Amino acid sequence: MRKFIVIVFYFVSLHVFGQPNYIVRGDAIWSTLETHCMPGGNNYSTYHIKFSGDTLIEDLSYTQILRCDEEGQTAWELYGFIREDSDGRVFLRPADYMEGLIYDFGVEVGDSVRAKNIYLNSDTLHYIVTNIDYVELAGEYKKRISLYEYINEKEEIWIEGLGSYFGILNSCNNSYGGLCGNYEALCFEENGILIYQHPDYSVCHFEATVGTGEQAYNQSEVSVYPNPAKDFLHIDFSEDININNGVSIKLLKINGEKILQKNLANSKNVVYLHSVDAGIYLLKIDNIGVKTPIKIIFD
Repeated sequence: MRKFIVIVFYFVSLHVFGQPNYIVRGDAIWSTLETHCMPGGNNYSTYHIKFSGDTLIEDLSYTQILRCDEEGQTAWELYGFIREDSDGRVFLRPADYMEGLIYDFGVEVGDSVRAKNIYLNSDTLHYIVTNIDYVELAGEYKKRISLYEYINEKEEIWIEGLGSYFGILNSCNNSYGGLCGNYEALCFEENGILIYQHPDYSVCHFEATVGTGEQAYNQSEVSVYPNPAKDFLHIDFSEDININNGVSIKLLKINGEKILQKNLANSKNVVYLHSVDAGIYLLKIDNIGVKTPIKIIFD
């Protein structure tokens, strides 16, 4: 009953006070974790994004995108431009280049959306809105839109305020794809209050360093195959790894949803995954100091 009252109030407040700013506002900071593929293991870094200052480009009013790569967040630099119209559409424009639609919070279930994130790829993506609901973040209900990109057969989720699970400027990342490297929404703050923090991390900033305090994934010690996979995975550990206390693995969707958790007790293992849908997943290996996620593609 309480949730129903809160959602009703949300709609009443929109009617009385007008259209909200779903993304573009000056009281928020978004932190994104970026994974870089390196020969000896993945490399992690964090960048922070905020919006501040109006700019007129080709008779359209934009807000400046500012980026900072340091934990103290003192050295902000111009990174591009963003605007949101009265229909809830959000457009991203790099400096000296065309804009692209990266979010549309005014859609209804069944609507078609043509999105293009110039920062990631110049291709236009074709989405169908499959579901709209609300998710609770820090005691408030935020609009959540689920979409399906039917050409590449990929899913996408947009959340009011947070943007994308891949980071505020990285909507469409899953649909564009890529075999190595990744973005994750790490933290989202409003007026200095933490609204969202990635459940797998306890901080909002990582320096450009290998790992997150643990050993990086090393192909000479851990072998995961085949990749792309179908129905099963081989997970083999070298004799240098002590598995006497068991090894825990987790298979996650790209948005962080856990699909499977299993303990392994052998140096050579076969994990059967007949029910896993086609798509990109992250495999996390715990208990042996290896926490760098391994990107797995299921056909």
